[in-house]
Order: sequence, then C-alpha cells, then structure tokens
Amino acid sequence: MVRKPSALGRILLTHASAALAHGLRVARSDTIRCVPDFDETHVPPGFEIAPCPLCGGSRARPVVQAGDRLAPELPELYTVARCLDCGLAYLRPQPDADMAGRFYPDSYTGGGRSGRIEALETAYRRRQHGEVVRWLARRRPARGRVLDVGCGAGDLLVALRTDGWSAHGVEPSPPGAAQACEVYGLDVVSGRFEQADLQEHSFDVIVFSGVLEHVHDPLGSLRRTRGLLAPGGLVAVLFLPMLESPEARLFGPRWLALDLPRHLTHFEDTTFTVMAARAGLEIVGRETYSRRHSAPQLVGSLAPGLQKHRFYRAESQEGGATRATARVAPLAKRAAFLAATTAAKPVVRLASAAGAPSICSYFLEPAADAGDDAGRPTDRG
Repeated sequence: MVRKPSALGRILLTHASAALAHGLRVARSDTIRCVPDFDETHVPPGFEIAPCPLCGGSRARPVVQAGDRLAPELPELYTVARCLDCGLAYLRPQPDADMAGRFYPDSYTGGGRSGRIEALETAYRRRQHGEVVRWLARRRPARGRVLDVGCGAGDLLVALRTDGWSAHGVEPSPPGAAQACEVYGLDVVSGRFEQADLQEHSFDVIVFSGVLEHVHDPLGSLRRTRGLLAPGGLVAVLFLPMLESPEARLFGPRWLALDLPRHLTHFEDTTFTVMAARAGLEIVGRETYSRRHSAPQLVGSLAPGLQKHRFYRAESQEGGATRATARVAPLAKRAAFLAATTAAKPVVRLASAAGAPSICSYFLEPAADAGDDAGRPTDRG
C-alpha cells in the first residue's frame, strides 16, 4: 500500500517543486535578484572593499542583497557581488578579520547549552555526523590523523574519534575550543587556521565542514593544506552551498545558505573547481546530498522561524526563570523542524539526483602536476 504524504509534506512538495521549476528557468541568469549598483562611497566601520579571493580582481557587480538572518530586526543589508574577471561571487564590502567575529554569537556552534532537550539534540546531531564518518572511512579505510578546521565544540571530531581516527581541530571561537578541550578531551587549537601552529605533513585528512565559505582567504587556506598533508592525504571540503542551484535562485535573499555577513565567499561548482586547481588540488570525488544539511536548508529558507541557529540564539538569551517555565515553545519548534525536514528529504534528494544540488561536498588530493604557483601565498591578509 502506497502511503500518501502528510498535509505538511504536500505543502513542502508543492513549494519545492515550484522552487525547482522556477530555479531552472532562471539558472542562466547571472543576477539572483535585481539590486542597485554599488555605492562604495560609504563603507561601514570594520568593513573593507576586498579584492576577489580567487583572482585578486577589483571589478564586480552585485547579484543579491540580504540582511542578517540571525538578526532580522536589523535594517542593514549586505551585498554579494560577482567578480567580472573570474566569475566568483563574494561579499562586498565584507567585515574585516576583527569585525567578523562579532557576527558569531557564542550560541552559533550549538554547543555550551545544558538541559535534556539540548542533550538529546547533541546526540541526534552526532548521529547525523555518521554520513561524514562513512564518507571518510570509505575513502581512507586505514583511518589516521584527521584535522577539522573550524571544528566548533567538537561534535564531528568526537564521532571521528569513536570511529578510530586520531582527532585534532582548530577553532577560532574561544568558547567552542574550550568546550572541545575541556568537556570532550579533544586536541583543539584555539585560533584561526592560517595562524595556527600545526606540524607539517602530519595529517592524513583535513576537513573543512561548512567552513570554507566563512574564511577571508579560502584560496590560501586550501593552499596551506598541501603542506600539512601526509603522503596520500585527502582534503574534504564539506557542505559547500551552491549559488547556482535552483534553490538559491528561487529564494534569493531568503536563502538560508547566504548567511550574510558570515559567508564571505559564495561558490559554484565551476568557481570552486578553478580555486581548487589554483591551490594545487585535484577533485577526486563529490557528494551532492547531505542527510544533515540538505533538507534543513530548504526548510529554513521556506520557514525562517525553523532555522536551528535561531533556536540556539533565542534560548541563549533566555533568563533562568524563563528557561524553567518556557519549555513548551522550544519543544514545539523542534517537533515542527523535524517534521518539516522529514517531509522535505524526498524533494532535495530529487534535486540532487537531477544534477541541481543546493549543497556539494568535495574530496581532493594534491595534484601531481601542481606547480610553484600552488604553494605561493596569496595577496590577501
């Protein structure tokens, strides 16, 4: 007997089908939403007009504007522009290294919270990390030393350690790094990847899990991995949002994966492939569907109130009395989130199978023919 989809499932299927159809119609358009030309005469304090992180070019035109999804009450809009020389999209202007940290609340990683609901959520989140454990085990069955760049509170590293890896991490957020070390006993360096003191040629796998789009110099970060990898090493760039996807084109400023101003670089398959080659890396595998991220990204775009980072932010701002008396709302939101993501999974699987994924994970190895340019530092700070 064929089960009929629930009412929520039918709604999501209808909206997602419309999203896919509309996205395919506009996929060849360079502009996601019509936005005015740059007004770069006034750059906010702490922001900078940075060159293109791929080619260093300065000519660009805007493709979409959006606010901060974690603070929708604020009026500021941020602009994603496309380089007119190489085609890479990036935030312009963007917060400098010091200012960028202010847009990450302590609750951003989802760690550091207590209570039964949070404990269950942590266990569920670690279970979802199983897809990464399987991906890496399939490609490097001997295990070895793994470095997680931007490891947060260490959830992925705990899962990898349980699977037999020697787990190490780098995390720029002091609260996240502290929890990873003190609560889970992980070897995590607190600081930025480009400045961290790491032993060269010592890691069998280096992971960027939802991280590369956040760093100011993604090309420099990829180049550095070549010096840190042991012979036969692998780089895993996981859950990279795809700006050319029908999902991104449909939702435009509402697309969850824009995540401005935290996401500084907005990749497409072509631009990431070029950046990887310039870093001296060769793509040897892809995964175009994620159990953990694909459906929640669609749901969060359709219903911003069901974005998990908004859960974290709201709960971190509650007082002690409020936390003791207002547990029904968080439970209801999580129940709605789980129901919606379950209903959305067939839609995002279909998009992935159709060659239109909204997320792509890449697996790379050092290219045998990489020249000196691959190891040369970039001009960006």
